[in-house]
Amino acid sequence: MELEEIVDRIASLIPKIDSVSDIQNRNRRNKRPYVKGVATLFEPQFTKEVVKYWPLEHSEELSHISDEQPYPDGRETCDLVLTNSEENIPFGQFEWAIEMKYLRLVGNNGNNNDYVMQKAISPFLKDRSLVHDIEKLKKATFGKRKAIIFYGFDYDETSVEHAEMICERIRESIPEDDYYVEAPEQLDKFLDDDLNPTPKNLRRVINSVDKYGDQYSLESVTKVIDAFIIRNEISTGGPIVRHFSGLDRHPCGKFGRVVGWEITQQ
Repeated sequence: MELEEIVDRIASLIPKIDSVSDIQNRNRRNKRPYVKGVATLFEPQFTKEVVKYWPLEHSEELSHISDEQPYPDGRETCDLVLTNSEENIPFGQFEWAIEMKYLRLVGNNGNNNDYVMQKAISPFLKDRSLVHDIEKLKKATFGKRKAIIFYGFDYDETSVEHAEMICERIRESIPEDDYYVEAPEQLDKFLDDDLNPTPKNLRRVINSVDKYGDQYSLESVTKVIDAFIIRNEISTGGPIVRHFSGLDRHPCGKFGRVVGWEITQQ
């Protein structure tokens, strides 16, 4: 299986995962719920959903897929390992060892996320960036091939309208339906501080990035990561990019991209 196929498959699974995942995460500080969907899933949760739904949607494609594969030193785990059903791989080995990263341009309520570049190329271990993931993959003796993959959402002139529409749906759904969010105990605080400001926050962030106020995407981040990878001769080729769209669950999660690089064996 080529990396193009893996990136394409993950991108195709995102709308499915977004619409069916029932994971309810909460703000660690104030305990109020986040709106459900891929936009608010943590990386390990998203990877587990990929492991769950890939075989369900494409039952004959893989002979193995799992997450949290321990590295030989036992201190860390590899996010995702998988093997194509046509590959003959020795027991305990996998066709691919993959590290996943969620790069977020905005937070749950549409405010700017100041840490996207730290998650992309920070050299410091504490930031757990893609650079750190590349270093981790050097230890993946169980992987015949290795890759880093990131996913995230993009924004354009339609994103604010989308946010307004989804926010209205969420307000109408509470408390009868928990598809979008489980009924918050602090409903007024949830609406006034978390949900209702989202479209305005998102508009402000997009306007602050683009003087024409119509685009804020991970394309430039992709170029920065690719320049780092080329400079350090880390990959065998340029980035594999696939787009996903049509999501309708989170105000800040309508469409985006999945991007991967195969890592040179060292």
